[in-house]
Amino acid sequence: MTLAEAARAQSLVFYLAAQRCNEFRPLPSGLLQYLEVPTLVCYAFSIELGLKALSRFEHGKAERGHDLKELLRVLTPGLQAQIVADTGCANTFESDLDMVREAFEVWRYIHEKGHAVDTDLGFLQRMADAVQKALAAFPPAPQPP
Repeated sequence: MTLAEAARAQSLVFYLAAQRCNEFRPLPSGLLQYLEVPTLVCYAFSIELGLKALSRFEHGKAERGHDLKELLRVLTPGLQAQIVADTGCANTFESDLDMVREAFEVWRYIHEKGHAVDTDLGFLQRMADAVQKALAAFPPAPQPP
């Protein structure tokens, strides 16, 4: 398995984890349990790994770091445009991305801030969907006999 394929597989795993964390589960008390922080962290990490996988597919290497805006900018303009279009947020994409660009780092340590931080879960979900769609377009490497 290539590094690009391994990163694609890990991106998908965190995407699925985010979807599961994003469920409301009834508790015996009748209240609903919602895992907000893991949902945000898993979506953000899924996007990060997915962008790194896409970079590996396109360029054979990936940038380091967690900044989603910087990781997106490394991709070819056509792939960037596809991801933007697939979020359905072309008019607000830049400001939406600015709001969540460091979500992985911010939300995994949110306890240190002592308060919530403005973010956009809906945008993270749409961007994660768009990244998964882009990843699916790259065929798997041929397996040795």
